[in-house]
Amino acid sequence: MRVVTVAAFMAGLLWAGAAPAQTSRRETPAEARRIVAQAICLGEGYPGTAVATDSAGVVSVYQEMLGDAVSVGDLDTVRALARAARPAEPTPVGSRNLAIARCVLFAGRPDVRRLLGERRKSSRPR
Repeated sequence: MRVVTVAAFMAGLLWAGAAPAQTSRRETPAEARRIVAQAICLGEGYPGTAVATDSAGVVSVYQEMLGDAVSVGDLDTVRALARAARPAEPTPVGSRNLAIARCVLFAGRPDVRRLLGERRKSSRPR
């Protein structure tokens, strides 16, 4: 019985970790795009872990927030780009996985930002 209770508690923690944190304000679309890109990348950087599970939940929640600006195909392309960036590979310094740092940089890539709905500002004079 105790094992079931502990398992249920842990499942609840994982589910809670997948939801966006309650903030004093709603995230902007730019913040949501960055969060989605980082979550996708972290899922690729730490496959088979609680981080990957949480990342999938975060993507799901924020995908709904971004709405029609981001398609499933766009997310698949971002996922392929994240995989190609190889965030799970050890770094040359100390053979450690520094996927978090790689994923912060990944989220700032112009191609990733465009796929996640960022539109260029018009440079036309007003």
